[in-house]
Amino acid sequence: MKQTKRALAGLALAAALLTGSVFAAVPAASENSCVLDEANVLSERTEQAVNDLTIALDEACGAQIGVLTVEFTGDSTTADFAVDTFNAWGVGDPDKNNGVLLLLVTGAEDYYCAVGTGLEKDLTPQKVDDLLWNNLEEGFAKGDYDAGVVAFTNAMYDELCDIYGVQPDQSTGGAPEPVPERPSFVARVGSFFTLTILMVVLIFLVVLGRILHPVRYVRSRWFGYSYPPPPPRRHFYGGWSRRPPPPPRPPHSGGPGGFGGFGGGSSRPPSSSRPKSFGGFSGGSSRGSGAGRRSGGGSSRSGGSRSGGGAGRRK
Repeated sequence: MKQTKRALAGLALAAALLTGSVFAAVPAASENSCVLDEANVLSERTEQAVNDLTIALDEACGAQIGVLTVEFTGDSTTADFAVDTFNAWGVGDPDKNNGVLLLLVTGAEDYYCAVGTGLEKDLTPQKVDDLLWNNLEEGFAKGDYDAGVVAFTNAMYDELCDIYGVQPDQSTGGAPEPVPERPSFVARVGSFFTLTILMVVLIFLVVLGRILHPVRYVRSRWFGYSYPPPPPRRHFYGGWSRRPPPPPRPPHSGGPGGFGGFGGGSSRPPSSSRPKSFGGFSGGSSRGSGAGRRSGGGSSRSGGSRSGGGAGRRK
């Protein structure tokens, strides 16, 4: 009897595995990267590019972009799995809740972008859907996940910079810089006239100096015309003498003609040019707002799943 129950339990487990109804646990976030490539479809170059964008945003305004790739989500919908991962990882600033998480489910050919509660007014489901369709869909449909992820994260990066009015400098690790303002027409005209007046005054001073102090040249036998030699100086006690010759230079420590040694430089590049590693997510949360791959214009969530706005796969 016990063997029969064990056999039935084993058959039920095998059937559940085959039908994909077993719940897929949310994977833990990476410690030094905002990208977790469980499906093994992204290159290291793509991961570093997303890390650079997230580090720059995090230092500028606290926003963060996370990316997760899996093959399947078990009995969870793509949208629910994305929101669960978002809250488990804590993407974005804990006070602003301004994180964004992109989930790619390669086995089911689906994706979803979850948005933090602090960005629901600025990143509406329709806007997120447009960003996904215009930047991710083409590469995802072709299986070029690198191109799709890079295009989407760059577009989302620009969108977040516009929302917070920042322009991070990625070369220095994301130090925020104010958005430059174009000078007015009056300011540009004033600068032009000021520069012109300064140039006229400088030319006038040069010409006046030539008139008051003309330079006389001396013709030599071998070198043509040249400046005259310095005049002799007269001492207070009488007599004339030339200027004393300059003192001799001290010899190098390495001997005459030898190499004086290196200056103590380093072969490592400066800290501003070295790529920084991602320090981890901050603790943001999401209520489920976002959008996914369209499949007819309706919501990608079904049954008793959370509600929060979204979209499915476009036909």
